Amino acid sequence: MMPLYIALVVALVCFILYALDRRMKSEPIEWMSASKLTLLGGLLSGGIAYTVSSPEVVTETVTAAVATVAPAAEAAQEMFVGVPTF
Repeated sequence: MMPLYIALVVALVCFILYALDRRMKSEPIEWMSASKLTLLGGLLSGGIAYTVSSPEVVTETVTAAVATVAPAAEAAQEMFVGVPTF
């Protein structure tokens, strides 16, 4: 539940900073740009918070990485069997 709160807070901060920037420049708020910044800021921070906070996802990622790297390492070792000839 914590990544959801982090995403909401970051999305709100993104919107506030965008609105303050537009007010400082005396320009109107473009709602399409504001919604894109708010949505992307919230999604990105929520994804990072979820990945960092849940140990299950980290262990799944590590096991998937090891499973894909192990066959590649074995194939690379087979290339270097024997004595090099020049």
